[in-house]
Amino acid sequence: MSSNGQHRASTPGQVLHWPGRVVTAQDLQRQLNGHGEIIVVAKAILTPSAIELLKAGGVRVSRQSSDGPAEQESKVGTWGVAQERPYASVESAVQSLGHDGLTLRELTIPQTDGSCGWARGVAECIARGECHGGVVFCADPGLVCCIANKLGGLRAAAVSTAAQAARASSTLGVNLAAVEMPGRTFFEVRQILKTLCAKIACPEGVACTLQELDGHAHR
Repeated sequence: MSSNGQHRASTPGQVLHWPGRVVTAQDLQRQLNGHGEIIVVAKAILTPSAIELLKAGGVRVSRQSSDGPAEQESKVGTWGVAQERPYASVESAVQSLGHDGLTLRELTIPQTDGSCGWARGVAECIARGECHGGVVFCADPGLVCCIANKLGGLRAAAVSTAAQAARASSTLGVNLAAVEMPGRTFFEVRQILKTLCAKIACPEGVACTLQELDGHAHR
């Protein structure tokens, strides 16, 4: 058993099944043995060094969906965009980035129970693994982040500039960012989206701390 509490699984077809919530390079070095693919749970966190190790070894990463079958990481790498109400600057920025090859998925969440219900719907959509991460444009980023951070696997932060987005990405590996609207220009929105969607990796120290706190954060 590794330090994450993971058991060394059988490896038919050179596939390593990883039941833990955190994948680190240290554990991979002990467990990888000629595997060409690793299957992780839907909400697993891969640390930056683990990602680099897997890339260097040409190991494909797949995530186990909630329904059972695994999906290749490349197929779930699309980020989602949710708007509390339509904003012209957001729609123009998404279209512009699409022309540059960055595809973003529009998340349509029913407005059932006001802002709280909508925020919960967005957070649950991302927590289910329907997209790799999400950027939410809304009037109350604090509310969205408060609700999102109640769900396991989500690391939500409020950002209003590209610099804040870059910091949230590098220090937290944020996978849900809430942007206050209105007030952001097309160029600001475009740069925030481009910055956030460039990568997603939770730093090892943060990942380990979150793993230790998992199940206790809501008390």
